[in-house]
Amino acid sequence: MTQLVENETVLKSQHIESEAKDSSIAVKESHVLNGEDAFAQVSSMSDMAYNITTPTGKTLRCRSKYIGMHSNNLLFIESPLVTPQEFAVFFQRGYPIKACAISQKGEGARIYFKSKIEYVVQAGMNSVVIVSLPSATQIDYKLRSEARLEISLEGILEPEERKFLCEIRDISAQGCQVVVNRNAREYKVGNPIELQILSDNMPTVQGIVKNKKRSNQYWKYGVLFDESCRQSSKDLVEKLSFDQAHQKYLL
Repeated sequence: MTQLVENETVLKSQHIESEAKDSSIAVKESHVLNGEDAFAQVSSMSDMAYNITTPTGKTLRCRSKYIGMHSNNLLFIESPLVTPQEFAVFFQRGYPIKACAISQKGEGARIYFKSKIEYVVQAGMNSVVIVSLPSATQIDYKLRSEARLEISLEGILEPEERKFLCEIRDISAQGCQVVVNRNAREYKVGNPIELQILSDNMPTVQGIVKNKKRSNQYWKYGVLFDESCRQSSKDLVEKLSFDQAHQKYLL
């Protein structure tokens, strides 16, 4: 337990933020959970930050993307953007790693754990780092003030102007995740955004881009709705029902 608390203290300094951070974050709840159950909550391509320490005490702090779990108690991680010299020095089998992964599900969570490097698959910029699945993790729940519900709704960005088609992947009364093709306009964090959700009598809502991520095909924006629009989004959320077959909420 002492090691897990130490791990949390070190990695919190790296300021990994949740998808939907806002001014009304709820009080966090911390729990100890085994590694398999913890990483079942982490989606592929989620953010991960970690420290690697050499036997001589040198430390490298970096971040990259979580790929997934292997059935042989292993975790796959993308190689970070570091120099070839740093990669050669720090990414060696057996070196200890302290890490923090982000779960975007529900109210969000940070997962802190300690592990070690088991293998490195060399493929240039596409190299993969394989670490052991930890037996225990410490989880800080409630990164958001309320849970985001996983959905799939069509929408339009800038409905009065350019009309970019988009998809809403999750939603709460306070905000949502908007996914749009990378050919569409790129928004910056802090930019105002106007969104029309294509559903029953849903008016256009306004908000602010709180965070952004880029994948191979999409821009993914975490949007915080303006106060004046939250009753509309609350009404929409209350209409959602969980579909067991699709494992997501539907109208």
